[in-house]
Amino acid sequence: MQHTLAGNGYLSGIALHSGNRINLTVGPAPPDHGIVFRRADLPGRPEVRAVLDNVSETRRATTIADGEAVVYTVEHLLAVFYVFGVDNALVEMTGPEPPIGDGSAAAFVALVKQAGLTAQQAPRRQLVVSSPLYYENGEAILVLAPADDYRIACTVKYNCTPMDCQYLSLSVERESFISQIASARTFCSYHEIESLIEANLICGGSLDNAVIMKDGVILSKEGLRHPDEFVRHKILDIIGDFALLGCRLQGRILAVKPGHEVNIEMARRLSNLCNH
Repeated sequence: MQHTLAGNGYLSGIALHSGNRINLTVGPAPPDHGIVFRRADLPGRPEVRAVLDNVSETRRATTIADGEAVVYTVEHLLAVFYVFGVDNALVEMTGPEPPIGDGSAAAFVALVKQAGLTAQQAPRRQLVVSSPLYYENGEAILVLAPADDYRIACTVKYNCTPMDCQYLSLSVERESFISQIASARTFCSYHEIESLIEANLICGGSLDNAVIMKDGVILSKEGLRHPDEFVRHKILDIIGDFALLGCRLQGRILAVKPGHEVNIEMARRLSNLCNH
């Protein structure tokens, strides 16, 4: 059955790309409502539903938009909603982007725990991968295959640090997510920073909420939380991006050097295949 939040949860903090302080509230929503973001800071408080059709940008983060309602960097919160089984929720924000916290999903895990969960009298929609699907874009490769559960196997290699290359495979479940994925922080290579700033991104970025790779050295306030923290964060992003399917997923994702663009394109191809 579908689930929603039992009550409200509150979070306040700096947004990664805009640099603004954002107040965020999550609360219950009726069956078949889905995950909806409301821009409380804009006239008319416009809303955008977290679905693939509303994805408008995938550079360094996943952005959804519907008219004036534009929300950046939705993937971390959506990943947490997915693993906790939150099908319906209203997310009200005082800006265009959820707080980044420490660059991981840990703050959103605490947020959902604060709100709690409750079952609803409506069945869930499930999407079962019935045959292999392949997508390649540059060095990035994604493969979907049939499976008895939802599992992600991911490999990354950046040639920037002694940590290359990294590989992890795990079943997408609440406990494994909390213990192995939620604390993995966002990261980038040092040479990417200038172009991101020129694009008016990462205005709120710092070593408080990101890990930087430079000339074989890891720049971080606390060091790495896991020896393979980068691949763990990539799995976090995959879960969040595929949550835009709006259903429970059964299948195996094999990913090589994934990013938001290929994640969303593969999710769209899967959705189109299942809707025809």
